[in-house]
Amino acid sequence: SVTSLCQRASPKVLRLHTSDSGANMGCFASKEATPEEVQEICKQMSKEMMNICLEPALANADKIVVKLPTDFNRMKEAAEKLRKLAADSVAEEPSQDKPAAAEGPAAGGGGMMGMLNKGLAMAEKAMDTVGDAVGQGFAVGFNSAADVLDNAVQGVEKPMSTIGADLITAKRAELIKVLSNHIVSAKVDTAFDLCQGPNTAISEYIIGQASGNLARQLMTVVGEFIADNDTIKMWDAAIGKYNKAIEAVNAAGMTDKLQLKGIQLDIKEYICEQAVLGLCEQMAVEETKVRAAPQGKATRSPAVFFKVFNKDKLMQSDYKTVTSA
Repeated sequence: SVTSLCQRASPKVLRLHTSDSGANMGCFASKEATPEEVQEICKQMSKEMMNICLEPALANADKIVVKLPTDFNRMKEAAEKLRKLAADSVAEEPSQDKPAAAEGPAAGGGGMMGMLNKGLAMAEKAMDTVGDAVGQGFAVGFNSAADVLDNAVQGVEKPMSTIGADLITAKRAELIKVLSNHIVSAKVDTAFDLCQGPNTAISEYIIGQASGNLARQLMTVVGEFIADNDTIKMWDAAIGKYNKAIEAVNAAGMTDKLQLKGIQLDIKEYICEQAVLGLCEQMAVEETKVRAAPQGKATRSPAVFFKVFNKDKLMQSDYKTVTSA
């Protein structure tokens, strides 16, 4: 009988873990999973974790803030240097009459784009002639260029911070498709270690480390939305005028004094990557919550999912469950 067989079984057999999903009870319990099987189980459950976390993270899109690129600070520094150079130019030529200052960039127009466009237009002529200016004429050109940069900075600083949330809200379906396909195809070579912790390890590995690649994929489906955004148009215009100012300053022989470098930033790809990284942070928040209470969270192999994140022993029957799902 089964009872007599179990009674005659070795102590080693009787000690086998019998709580795995789908395992027969008693002395015919499933064997412990091999290291290779454990890795595959954890790989599949890592992806399930990401699928669980994606929707709640998208629901928190308003918490996603795009960090300003480092080039942004370069524009601020350039404006300061231009003003200092203008002041130095005046100090060197005190006897010359000051030409009329250019009209402020904020005059006329409507909305942020109107303000920036008028400012750029008014300062462009000044920047075009910086190379031929002398004495206090430099001050006008340099101050006008600084005005443009200051106005550009003010125009994009606040709206830039929310563009990631705007992107995720407007292109939610496209984003889900890109991320879902990525999760399915992701290589998770260290799955067991990721499942063991720390609490945000899976999000950081599967989403965070792939942010650059995901950004390029997103560009193919959201590029038009970004290109039509007023903030991006303002940023592109600002970069163009910044680079023009640098060229004018260099042509005037002031390269050594200012030591400014042009900006070659793909702002559209940058925003996509920042949006992915912001979403990764929100997925990491959700991952932490799920790890703390994994029971009933998964739709695929829920019993195995619980065992993985409860750090229970994994059995061959668990491997069969996840590989046959």
